[in-house]
Amino acid sequence: MQVRISWTKFTGLVLHILIGGLLILTGSQKIFGSAPPGALVKFGLGEHARLIGAGAIITALLLLVPRTASLGLLLTSAFWGGAICIHMAHRDPYVFQGMMLVLTWVGAYLRNAAALSSFSGRPANDVGVGRAVGTDQVLTGPRVER
Repeated sequence: MQVRISWTKFTGLVLHILIGGLLILTGSQKIFGSAPPGALVKFGLGEHARLIGAGAIITALLLLVPRTASLGLLLTSAFWGGAICIHMAHRDPYVFQGMMLVLTWVGAYLRNAAALSSFSGRPANDVGVGRAVGTDQVLTGPRVER
């Protein structure tokens, strides 16, 4: 049996691998103290470097595992959003963090287009709400026989 993967899914996976790799690399540097936390000290977060590093690694792993990718997407977005806010508050450039946030969402869309289905006009899985097939009757919930 031959397994085929589409180019969009492959591209989305590659984007998430790169973003996850970056988070794991920077997170491990924060945990093991191999990189000076100069920027974190500058922002007043030096004493929380290990906690931030652990959060980055957990977030990356959740993003990379297909079963937990939606939770990983949420946490990765929050991570980049927090980084953007910290940089904005200290009047530092935040273009890199913004691009990482955009690439995270582009990767999520390419991996699974349903990740953005809540932005469409109609939810992907309407359960019990809608119109009955072949009629103009509006269904408002599960049909109950009496």
